[in-house]
Amino acid sequence: MNLGQSTTGRPDAAQTLVESVMTTKVVVVHPGDPIQEAAEKLAEHGITSVPVVDDESHLRGILSDDDLIIEGARLHIPTVFGLLGDVGTWPPSVLRFERELKAAFASKVEDAMSKKVVSCSPKDTVEAAATILHDKKLRMLPVVEDEKVVGVVTRTDVMRFLFPGSGE
Repeated sequence: MNLGQSTTGRPDAAQTLVESVMTTKVVVVHPGDPIQEAAEKLAEHGITSVPVVDDESHLRGILSDDDLIIEGARLHIPTVFGLLGDVGTWPPSVLRFERELKAAFASKVEDAMSKKVVSCSPKDTVEAAATILHDKKLRMLPVVEDEKVVGVVTRTDVMRFLFPGSGE
């Protein structure tokens, strides 16, 4: 375990590895799991997102409460605009509508999960993981080694590291 200290006496995120702060008891779901079971798992464990893995623990996606809430939310109808007499739709809004429509009628995790997943390695620094969490506006980052999920690092894990004793 590598726990570095900065010159100010505070933990040094640039020297400390993710493996020393990550959560290793990972709650996961599988692509074929029913949405209802996945939602219950999130609520039961008090978490907001969960890695989606196959039978060999390979990362296949992320399911978040955001993916589930769409079922009860109003869909965002694509933006329509006029330009020089022609009417068109803004492509990002069409893609968002398609994703939300699919999620709203999802019955399996694979229908609602986000497939574009960012992950990190246990050997990455806490600073690198914190930067990804911040820049990508993520709450949880899967930790992958040898193509398998071995842990997760959350914003809470990073906060506990940066401010020891603050959450106890």
